[in-house]
Amino acid sequence: MSLYGVLSSPSQRRSFLFFSCLLLVIGVFGILAIALYAPNTPVWAAVNSLFISIVAGGVFALASGLYLLYFFVDPNDLAATTVLLPKDIGQALEGIAKKATDYKIFVRTGRHFRAVILPILERQARQNRLPIRVEVVLLDFRNETVCDKYAIYRKASSFDHKSWDTRYVQQEVLATILTLIEVSRQNLGLIDIHLFLSGRLSTFRIDGSSDELLVTREDPKDAASRYLRSHRDFSAFVNEFAWIRDEAYRVTLDGDSGLPTTLLAMFGKSALIESLEAQAMQAMKSASPYAR
Repeated sequence: MSLYGVLSSPSQRRSFLFFSCLLLVIGVFGILAIALYAPNTPVWAAVNSLFISIVAGGVFALASGLYLLYFFVDPNDLAATTVLLPKDIGQALEGIAKKATDYKIFVRTGRHFRAVILPILERQARQNRLPIRVEVVLLDFRNETVCDKYAIYRKASSFDHKSWDTRYVQQEVLATILTLIEVSRQNLGLIDIHLFLSGRLSTFRIDGSSDELLVTREDPKDAASRYLRSHRDFSAFVNEFAWIRDEAYRVTLDGDSGLPTTLLAMFGKSALIESLEAQAMQAMKSASPYAR
């Protein structure tokens, strides 16, 4: 374990600096307390000298560590720059959304995306008056076999396994689609949404923009991989997303009006949609399930 690797995580960097500075402050107060209130004896003088040595050594170690962190790179730790700890994933996703002029996501149900990321994209587009192209690939809720297989996987391995069954998967996908319809209708000319439904299952998600991508897992306890545009593997994940998108079912746009404004206009009459639409509309209001 190296300093560069540990401090590449924003959350670990904050914890390290906070506790290091806290210990140094406690040491300084200890020195002052001994100097002001302790008896003037050789024993207390020795204790005070020990405290002074510890604090001086701590300051030197902290300053040296930060100098090495910002001005030197250990080649063996370069890989750490692409790894995000679970605590850092939410902040990284939000950071990408706040800077994005385009956004792409390959995900199964899109619960976190619709609750957290999409509102950020909407807010940024309105504040900056800058159009944002959003490409969203969701699981095809009409494919009951795929939805059932995904529900079984999540129920067996996910942190919220009690929620998962086939209808829950279909309901959550529909909730994300309804949210996309609403955002598209309210932000014509600003949010250009392209929706795709895929029958491909994966344990990975791809989120990001043309400048940065995150590859995450389904569970909030799993680490993620981060790829800037300059990284040699960035283009591979862009191509992966493009292949998934191109083989998926593409929802036809309603001319210049963006996405069709209703599920009926988008998919036609469907008993499945009619049976799930009410629950999906309720799910639109739910918060992100991930404790990022």
